[in-house]
Amino acid sequence: MQTALFRKFALFAELDERELSSIAAVAKSRRYAKDDVVFHADESGDIFCLIREGQVKVTMISPEGKEIILSMLGPGDFFGEMALLDNEPRSATVIATEQLDVVTIWRSDFLQILQENFSIAKKVLAELSRRLRNASNRIESLATMDVYGRLARFFLDLAAKQGKVLDNGYVAVTRPTHQSIANMIGTSRETVSRLIHDLMKQNLLLSEGKTIYLRKTALDQFRAEV
Repeated sequence: MQTALFRKFALFAELDERELSSIAAVAKSRRYAKDDVVFHADESGDIFCLIREGQVKVTMISPEGKEIILSMLGPGDFFGEMALLDNEPRSATVIATEQLDVVTIWRSDFLQILQENFSIAKKVLAELSRRLRNASNRIESLATMDVYGRLARFFLDLAAKQGKVLDNGYVAVTRPTHQSIANMIGTSRETVSRLIHDLMKQNLLLSEGKTIYLRKTALDQFRAEV
């Protein structure tokens, strides 16, 4: 694989050409169609994945059989590292939500890369810490907030991660499905649809095609409420 590809990943940004070449020599490319399962929860883990193009949802099934979406990951994000680090089975199922192109690295090669490149190990640890904080925030939200508060926090997190600030007073984000939002904040699709409709009636957000436009004033209001 070309080393230029790896320069696009923040994870490898601090590496020189020689180090990038050693990673490119052991990396492989894999493609998945929409709704393909990359791996299932409880499987043994042997590969580390970086998203080149597309998006995945990281999910688990509740005891009642309901899907819970833990996170949505897109280009530049990585997944699959936990099972490689602790030698335990996969903790969640990862599913492509659109056509997906990933770069994969086998366990032994991944561990060798971490051992030889402290900058990469530090970034992996930082991302694990960030995800743990997000998980703690979600647990707090589910325990202490009503559905509106959980939806407000969801939009705040989405805007912080991928929001594009526009000159007209809005922040644009890619629109998840109402069912996906419901599965992430622990409610029903009907409730999400009703709350979003209420926000649209208040002119706090607009929805066009695959994009949601959040008013900056709406984000300020959400911050004040959560």
